[in-house]
Amino acid sequence: MSKKDLALPKYQMVKDYVLSQIENQEFTEDERIPSESEFSKLLDVSSITVRKALSELVNEGVIYRVRGKGSFVASQAAAVPDKTSNLVAFVISGIELYDSSYLQIMRGIQSFLGKQGCKLIIEFVENDFEQERELILGLIQTELRGILIYSSDPEAAKGYLGEIRKRGIPFVMLDRSPSGYPVNVVTCNNHDGAYEAVEYLIKQGHRRIGFAAYDYYLSPEVDRYHGYRNAMTNASLPIPESLLFLNKDIDYTMMASLIRNGEMTALFCANDKRALEALEQLTLLGIRIPEQVSLMGFDDFESSKFAKVALSTVKQYFDTIGYESAKLLFEITEGTSYGNKKVMLPTSLVLRDTVKSLKG
Repeated sequence: MSKKDLALPKYQMVKDYVLSQIENQEFTEDERIPSESEFSKLLDVSSITVRKALSELVNEGVIYRVRGKGSFVASQAAAVPDKTSNLVAFVISGIELYDSSYLQIMRGIQSFLGKQGCKLIIEFVENDFEQERELILGLIQTELRGILIYSSDPEAAKGYLGEIRKRGIPFVMLDRSPSGYPVNVVTCNNHDGAYEAVEYLIKQGHRRIGFAAYDYYLSPEVDRYHGYRNAMTNASLPIPESLLFLNKDIDYTMMASLIRNGEMTALFCANDKRALEALEQLTLLGIRIPEQVSLMGFDDFESSKFAKVALSTVKQYFDTIGYESAKLLFEITEGTSYGNKKVMLPTSLVLRDTVKSLKG
């Protein structure tokens, strides 16, 4: 191996090898070329290096991929270099895929990307931040137009976000973002949505309103807590510590006691997941909803309307979050967006059966 070869980036060496094999007709038109793992063993390089090389060759029109079958040599007529990748990656992490809200996000993203002639790569990670980090670091070795990120732990994500920036790859975060770290993010107006919900409870005569978080380390829940707190403060209502449930685990027996003693007449939950859990657990303890306590959620999951008692909640528009995040990503890649933007989308109050008025 020459000194010149040693100076080349490893992925370029892989590219040159494939190009030479095509030129020498070792790989012919529409013939399947070796897989990533085969190239990795053959050339003694990592699979990430091979993936980057093959992605560039796809973008340059030298090879093409068939899902489930592999990579093939393109015809010379198709081998026209394309300097702008048409691939966008969406990494969605730390979720339970039991609700249609995440499908709505993906549908919104696809709706925008389809108009731009782009393809979406969707990568799921289930509650494993280390896997999320490794996945991101692998993706940025490939040719991408940009990355959309729904992170399970935005604070921990600061490390890999720095690596994305070093490589100059545009990215947009969805729903949540790290504190004190400027990023492009698309989310709903969590503060005002929560404020509106608590204000409505107050207008129904409730004065002892509790707050229950689910993942309080996430920025949307912190914003919703501030919305709750400001609505209470602006109505000159006290917020006893006993009515704040900020931990993941809640003592529902104690909560039920507060309700029976009249110390809490309504509960605002940071998301529908917590609200539906509270509905289930309190009902098991003999608490009648909304007769003894009113309940309000946030998100408007599809399942919320079909709960034992149809849940009143704050609706966020997940498909719009997906659409606007893809749109912002394109504005960044095309140079029409400058600086970092925090796009906040409106919410709306959805009233069903879990809120009772205390007014005579």
